[in-house]
Amino acid sequence: MFETPNPFRTDLSFEEKMAVFKDIAADANAEYEVEFEKIMQYFKRYDPLYLCAFAFNYFLDNRAGIDTEAIEGKIDFPPFYVEILQCLALFQNRHYNAEPLHSNAPHFRDTLIKLNTNLSYSYYGLTQNVSSIDELHLVMLRMGMMLHTLAVRNWAYESQMQSVARDLASIIQTRFRDKLGFDPHIFLDILFGIVSNTSSKLNTHFQNIRKVVKGKTHDEVFDKYEEIFDVEVTSVDQREKMWRGVSRKLMSLKIVLMEHSDLALEKVFTSSAKELKMLTQHEITVEECHLIFEKISLRFGELQGTDKNHIFLNNPVHRKPFIKTDESEYFSVLPYMFSHLSVDLLEGFINTDKELTKYYLAEKGKYLEKKIEDLFRTAFPTAQIFVGSKWKCPDTNKLYENDLLIIVKEFAVIVEAKSGTISPPARRGAKDRLFETLKQLVVAPSEQAIRFETFLKSNPKVHTFKTTGGKSNVFDSSGIKYFIPLGVTLSHLGSIGCNLKKLTEAKIIPNKINELAPSISLTDLEIIFDLLPLQSEKLHYFARRREFDAHMTFQGDELDLIGFYLDTGFNIGEDEFNGSFMNLTLKSKELDPYFMGKEHGVAVKKPHLIKTRYWQDILNVVEERKSPNWLQSSYILLHTLLKDQILFEKKFNELKMIVRKGKPLKKHNWSLLKTGPKRRQYAIIGYPYKNITIDERNDVIKMIVDSGEVQDARGIVIIGCNLDNEHYPYSVLAGSSLTDFFDRLDI
Repeated sequence: MFETPNPFRTDLSFEEKMAVFKDIAADANAEYEVEFEKIMQYFKRYDPLYLCAFAFNYFLDNRAGIDTEAIEGKIDFPPFYVEILQCLALFQNRHYNAEPLHSNAPHFRDTLIKLNTNLSYSYYGLTQNVSSIDELHLVMLRMGMMLHTLAVRNWAYESQMQSVARDLASIIQTRFRDKLGFDPHIFLDILFGIVSNTSSKLNTHFQNIRKVVKGKTHDEVFDKYEEIFDVEVTSVDQREKMWRGVSRKLMSLKIVLMEHSDLALEKVFTSSAKELKMLTQHEITVEECHLIFEKISLRFGELQGTDKNHIFLNNPVHRKPFIKTDESEYFSVLPYMFSHLSVDLLEGFINTDKELTKYYLAEKGKYLEKKIEDLFRTAFPTAQIFVGSKWKCPDTNKLYENDLLIIVKEFAVIVEAKSGTISPPARRGAKDRLFETLKQLVVAPSEQAIRFETFLKSNPKVHTFKTTGGKSNVFDSSGIKYFIPLGVTLSHLGSIGCNLKKLTEAKIIPNKINELAPSISLTDLEIIFDLLPLQSEKLHYFARRREFDAHMTFQGDELDLIGFYLDTGFNIGEDEFNGSFMNLTLKSKELDPYFMGKEHGVAVKKPHLIKTRYWQDILNVVEERKSPNWLQSSYILLHTLLKDQILFEKKFNELKMIVRKGKPLKKHNWSLLKTGPKRRQYAIIGYPYKNITIDERNDVIKMIVDSGEVQDARGIVIIGCNLDNEHYPYSVLAGSSLTDFFDRLDI
């Protein structure tokens, strides 16, 4: 591999960094050409289906329950390498050769790794004409999208992706069947069925190998191998010749036969139309199976002449993930990503008919809006929720429609839904198409939500808005103090979509950071709501997530952010404002055991926002009782660092003991905790009392609120404990209604 200086070194000038980028790209391009030729030589010598199956079986880390990336921070052989391999297998006609790789396997693996690594580094060539920092930010944004397209698989957990695909199939089922001649659910049944079927066949293959290697003599090994793998029975002379060839060593014979058994791996990843038919409960003929899979299959030699530089970001096997063999069977080493591809494949069928496409796009938008509404109604059972409010902007005199408004006490979440897809050119980093996609899926919903927010702030009164269905939404906005704008998409933009600072730094849009709202995918929203059971936690996450995005420089996607939030509540002190960089890219891995266990019926403890038991109990009771300021109190409590929670409880308990023993310093005593950075500081007071009336207690609480000790706090919570009856976790919760929670985002 080439060796060049690190272009991100701080001691390099801008010009020196650009020169390093240029050198990296030039070296990578040259080495890519060399490695490409090496790979193609393998296809000329070995059976391409054997090479694909071998790579899947031996190079991918398929160990159950082991996540190498989470443990080591990287994957040496990412899954998309086998996608590239399947594509390259179609550059020429099939070469039949029953020869195993033997000792060439490590070189084959290294060549594949170098090929893909060099191609990734070659993207630095995009910086060739960059002449300013602003242009560099823009190029880095494009590269981020390209690398996301190249390497990121499964934009949600498997059950979520399959659920979305089946939902979309349902909204178009009848028209799809009428236009295309088969039910979309049949296609999805078969596609998802191949995943489990392939896994089952692979396990059977491993079990068969184990049966062979258990043989105690060379004849037992031969007999078992010939029985299981359906190969020609060897004669006595043939066995003797092979036995001598391995120096009469039983282990050597087993290794030779294991290598030979790899030639049968092709069958593991191959499905006949008869097999496919058995994967659905719906009525379908073998001929209809062929009809469906002919449309998503390629043949050997069909990609001859394809530009090898384009296959990484525009891999044809993503649109047609099967190879049709001469036996009219269908081969694929991509079952692991069928859930990821399912919506794209479904839409590929739909897009063959203009009328069907038009109907589908309209229904897809309605589907997303309804799913979001259902999620919020479940997540916020006490909220006022309004759908489809049509309102006129006094500045532009234009009529707009808000998709969803959720009002919970003093908080309002303004949601705008976007069901648009990420076009193939945008996924490849094509400048104009990528920026247009980001504007459509991130900027447009931000502008819509913030426009409605501005209107409601400027008009604090009872509103009556008409809806599409002819009904009216009536609500009073005068009590709303905190607005949270939010965009929700059906597509997944990865780290680019959730990192608004990248968009503003790239200057591809005129909007400032305070004019943008977070964009969260539907499936990520489901996960957030699952992990944050309290209404206060969800609102705190949305609000603080927007502030965190504006203040911090970080790398990661939405699930990395929620993983980090569970650890910290986004309470990181002054680091939020001092220009620190955080790489959060593996935080989402901490969520995998729970969600994957959930999919497979295995009980795994749910990740949760880390707090002390006492803090959790307070929040639970606050939400259950719902006193007048319950949400504001919860919001302040959620701003408290774990170490401050521990400190508060310790001091509060010490003060309780003093008051309980009748030896307090003053008539009325309380402990004060100021938590959070100076820019956003809150006061939490522990007030133990005994032998006083409710009126006297309330007078003391008012005195605490008005005291100079807490005048600089942006919010106050007073946790009162009546020691006469020892209510747990508190007797009364109070505070000031003059709260100031949300940070300015433009400073």
